[in-house]
Amino acid sequence: QEYQPPQPIKGTLSAPFCLHRQLACWGIRGEPPHQQNALLNAELLYFPGKLYDLAQQLILCTPNIPVINNLLPPWQLQILLVDDADINRDIIGKMLVSLGQHVTIAASSNEALTLSQQQRFDLVLIDIRMPEIDGIECVQLWHDEPNNLDPDCMFVALSASVATEDIHRCKKNGIHHYITKPVTLATLARYISIAAEYQLLRNIELQEQDPSRCSALLATDDMVINSKIFQSLDLLLADIENAVSAGKKIDQLIHTLKGCLGQIGQTELVCYVIDIENRVKMGKIIALEELTDLRQKIRIIFKNYTIT
Repeated sequence: QEYQPPQPIKGTLSAPFCLHRQLACWGIRGEPPHQQNALLNAELLYFPGKLYDLAQQLILCTPNIPVINNLLPPWQLQILLVDDADINRDIIGKMLVSLGQHVTIAASSNEALTLSQQQRFDLVLIDIRMPEIDGIECVQLWHDEPNNLDPDCMFVALSASVATEDIHRCKKNGIHHYITKPVTLATLARYISIAAEYQLLRNIELQEQDPSRCSALLATDDMVINSKIFQSLDLLLADIENAVSAGKKIDQLIHTLKGCLGQIGQTELVCYVIDIENRVKMGKIIALEELTDLRQKIRIIFKNYTIT
């Protein structure tokens, strides 16, 4: 078949800055990306054909069909989400609800351990790097707690780290599976199904799914959640700036910032923060001007939202 050049599409799309030049070739004006944007998949930078098809679907309002109903698990699980970052709790929690799950939130390991004595959970999604008691220690305490209602429930680690030693350490300490942030709907749906099978094999009764409870899609223009994300990022950056000014360690704060930016799909900013994180690990000093520049980039993305 003879090659036919792509036809101009024309329109406006929110997309990562690295895609703006290619979109402009098709008559599309690029705008700063919002979190959970359909064009945030990093592979689109290397597959222009796939980018063209997706851009055409978005502009012509003809979305592809594998939407959330195709991901919907057949069971409603009781899921405990443990993460010290507000942004991750908000977004991942909303994703779980959109998949029809019952979600309980814990902002720390101590909260999670208290909840373990009050309620039985089918699945615990737990961040690994948390202050005071980290995720791995929390799992160990969970197993040892005599008043725990189900010490053997399934644990899935959430982490921005892809280091092999971190994954092995989790598996060695009683964590069943490991998810690298940013977390996607498809990944969550997969591990919900794995946890459901695990519970059924243990003869634990599960509640069947009610599709009417599930939201069709996560809203990308939700004013409340976007304003809350903006506020959380702003506060996190303020903590980092204060720590730098006081000569304190910032490795944990930088790691949290990296995970939060990844979860809202800001791939370019994640790369920026990874560079800072690597220099922190090497013992180099981070200039406040770099953090100011990062703050400005975030303000541009969230220019339509306010801090409450």
